Amino acid sequence: MDTSHSDRAPRRSAAAVAGCPLVLWSLLLSGTVFGQTIPRSTPATVTTRTSAVEEVRAASETFQKAMAKSDTEALAALWTADGDIIDDSGSVVLGRESALQSGPPADGNLAAPNFRITGASIRLLSDSVAIEDGSVEVVVPGASQAHHGRFSATWVKEDDGWKLAGLREWRTDPAENQARLEDLDWLVGDWSVTIHGAVAHAAAGNGDEVTINGRKIAVAPASPPTIDMSVRWNPTHTYLLRETRITSPDGGGMEISQRIGRDPLTRQIRSWSFGSDGGHSEAVWALEEGSWVSRVASVLPDGSRASTINHYVYDGKDGCTFQSFPTHAGADQPTPVTMTMTRKPEGTSK
Repeated sequence: MDTSHSDRAPRRSAAAVAGCPLVLWSLLLSGTVFGQTIPRSTPATVTTRTSAVEEVRAASETFQKAMAKSDTEALAALWTADGDIIDDSGSVVLGRESALQSGPPADGNLAAPNFRITGASIRLLSDSVAIEDGSVEVVVPGASQAHHGRFSATWVKEDDGWKLAGLREWRTDPAENQARLEDLDWLVGDWSVTIHGAVAHAAAGNGDEVTINGRKIAVAPASPPTIDMSVRWNPTHTYLLRETRITSPDGGGMEISQRIGRDPLTRQIRSWSFGSDGGHSEAVWALEEGSWVSRVASVLPDGSRASTINHYVYDGKDGCTFQSFPTHAGADQPTPVTMTMTRKPEGTSK
């Protein structure tokens, strides 16, 4: 997700894209394209345009087959040098770079999502530019509800064939299935947070730090950090205000302030966080299969970037399991973190 261009949306890594439940670029291109409309023209022109549509269709089929085989080289070859992917949150990743950094899942037995393309079409803008549009329904194995979205892919003809120059994707889940900010009311209160495995993590020689939302938190075999969290509504109930204090064993600490609210532009639940260390992050929240999922893009104090997917599983009472999974590509991959949030009895907060 790193980018040096301030006028472009932040890029995400291949793994960040793969972490999303609706990864349209990896699922979007069906081997069957319907609804081509060929304008009236001479027989020769019709034949030429029909041939071009068939060539794009063939490239589309090749892309899908490469995805099914996790053939990263073949995938990369189907992108132009600067072809990019932009999702509905505005995040950007280079298609070729993303393909080369991706790979098959660690567990080869993982079932692939089932998807169905509907209303797909190819339109030729010129002899060398085509647009493929369509809707997609994605069902993740084990999920009871499908995710819905649309995509628009731009194909350009280069010397060695048709290539993807751009992909735009967005979710279109029915409004009635979208979570409301009020559904996060259970967060209100004071919480203590315990990092599971922090002691074992350090004792096993994995280092004296764990990474949460891109931030490195010191741990030690004998004394893990103390984490306290307080969540309140703002006076107009338009934002949840979360304050987190992390105190390390050596007496140092960090504070993180967060606002969670509904973005009127995208109609999504989003959060904005600012740390006392100078870092900041932004996340999109969604309720998926009874769990809250936030996809976080962080900027660290040194200017580097990180991305994580966080899962909150609320027990309906006074407990919540929090898991943070790193999704950014690179050699330095932090270990996934699991924590338990326990609501403090009223009147015991500091």
